[in-house]
Amino acid sequence: MTMAWLDHVNIRTARLDEMTEFYEKVLGLKRGKRPPFEFGGAWHYCKGRAIVHLVELTKNIPVSDAQVEHFALRSSGSIKHFQNKLRKHDAPHYMVPLDSIKMCQVNVFDPDGNKIEIQFQANGTENIEPFYGSAKARRRFKKGEQLNKIPPLRLNKSKSKVAKSNKKLGVPKPLTFPT
Repeated sequence: MTMAWLDHVNIRTARLDEMTEFYEKVLGLKRGKRPPFEFGGAWHYCKGRAIVHLVELTKNIPVSDAQVEHFALRSSGSIKHFQNKLRKHDAPHYMVPLDSIKMCQVNVFDPDGNKIEIQFQANGTENIEPFYGSAKARRRFKKGEQLNKIPPLRLNKSKSKVAKSNKKLGVPKPLTFPT
């Protein structure tokens, strides 16, 4: 297993329309296709890659809560070998399969509780059982969850023009992975 590149940064916001306007108009990152998640958000692209993912929240984020929810790395190799390595190092993690783009996320927490998403090409046979590890690892997992305790805003509750117009943009093609 090899990390190939930094894939994206995931930012949480209660001001999705304003944030989208900033990333489009100020930074020049065009909004584009996004998987059909059940929560509001937007993906912003640079040279064909969705590098900034915005997730709409139910309310504003207090200063004590994390705004950058995670960063993601694209990976090659075996997801099973990576899961074994995480278990060997007592690193808590959980899995999120995204069938529409043929990807499986391994969400792992570093010693400070920061979440890192490692993306693998999905084959449909992934073990998606979470791993909580030792008591120390479980505390790290819990700290990571507490850093991001404000839930995403369900799409059907969103008032954002951006969130409501994502469907028109379509779903991205399956992701490409390094060999």
